[in-house]
Amino acid sequence: MAAGGQSLKHQYGLHGEDPADAVPQNDVEGCIKICGEHPFLVALLVVATPTGFVAHHLEWAPQWIFFFNFIAIIPLAWLIGKATEDVAAKVGETLGGLLNATFGNVVEMLICISGIRNGEIEVVQCTLLGSILSNLLLVMGCAFLFGGMFFAIQEYNQSGAALQCSMMSMSVFAIGLPTIYVNVLHQEVEFEHMVTVSRWISVLLLSIYAAYLVFQLNTHADLFAQGSGEEDDEEEELPDLSVITAAVLLGMATITTSFATDYLIGALEETVDELNLSKEFVGIILLPIIGNAAEHYTAITVAMKNKMDLSLGVAVGSSVQMALLVTPFTVLVGWFYGTEMTLNFHAFQLAVLVFAVFLVTTILSTGRTEREDGQRTLVGKSNWFQGYILLVAYVVVGLIYFFEGSSPEASLSHLN
Repeated sequence: MAAGGQSLKHQYGLHGEDPADAVPQNDVEGCIKICGEHPFLVALLVVATPTGFVAHHLEWAPQWIFFFNFIAIIPLAWLIGKATEDVAAKVGETLGGLLNATFGNVVEMLICISGIRNGEIEVVQCTLLGSILSNLLLVMGCAFLFGGMFFAIQEYNQSGAALQCSMMSMSVFAIGLPTIYVNVLHQEVEFEHMVTVSRWISVLLLSIYAAYLVFQLNTHADLFAQGSGEEDDEEEELPDLSVITAAVLLGMATITTSFATDYLIGALEETVDELNLSKEFVGIILLPIIGNAAEHYTAITVAMKNKMDLSLGVAVGSSVQMALLVTPFTVLVGWFYGTEMTLNFHAFQLAVLVFAVFLVTTILSTGRTEREDGQRTLVGKSNWFQGYILLVAYVVVGLIYFFEGSSPEASLSHLN
């Protein structure tokens, strides 16, 4: 899904060789074209989605309710991304950017809202952290690794990457201070103060993300322009559906996803007990995979075409969106429901986030300076070995949470 900017095809460079020849004449042809290009996802949508609903209403075993709704969210996330993309392509760059910012991570938002309504605050926090980690380590790692198999050295605009790293550092700052604050001062009254502080910090983080959209789309769009290794002369592929049809599809897919996430979270407690898994492993590893499936695919495919600016726009851009848009949004949703959803994460979660941002910032700082027409251009460089490092880091995190005990005393997310 889009990471706060233009439509997917324009932002990520998914263009056809001759779009005019492939553009459907009407919505029926558009639907046929979409289904023909993604038969596997359509099959999952047709089978898993109704089965997940039936499993819930007929009160099947919780693990089956969880499993079928877990699978159903994968094609639903793709459908939301496709519908958002087609609507954004017709409404202009500014409105399209706002639309993508709203629906870019709507699956994670819905999972978090369902978690808050069901009192699963720890799962919500794990999902937020897991989405950030999967984009920074797993998605970027796969992009560097698979792209590096086709190109020994790949280049990207380091100025844009550096700005996104700064925003991730800001998220560490915003999450770190409330977490440290409440762990240093153990009085109950200080916890109440931290809840209030978290809510107002969330408002400020949303203002930063709004300013980032203006910065990216308007005042400094050149920092996010495609690099020298990417083709700039390709025509943009036109949408497959009309605005009205795409908007209706977007609404239906979002509503259906909200039910699927609700059923999934409702069956989570008994499922983790039955499978002897920790909630942290489900929240940090499993749930982000279904929400970021489209981004995983996009980042890898464009990296294999040597479009690293676009690939980084998916990976790091999505992490920025999770950290500065979805996370504060979730805190405000908790405020609305009267729950204590805060920026106070577990100390170990904070440490993992700090190490991940530090590692990614170190890798993205590798590059050189070029001079063109008297101006200096910062060019970043990546290779397959850097991708392998990021993937190993993600596996290390996954192993820790997989072998973590399921009792509250052994939890790496339980907040006292």
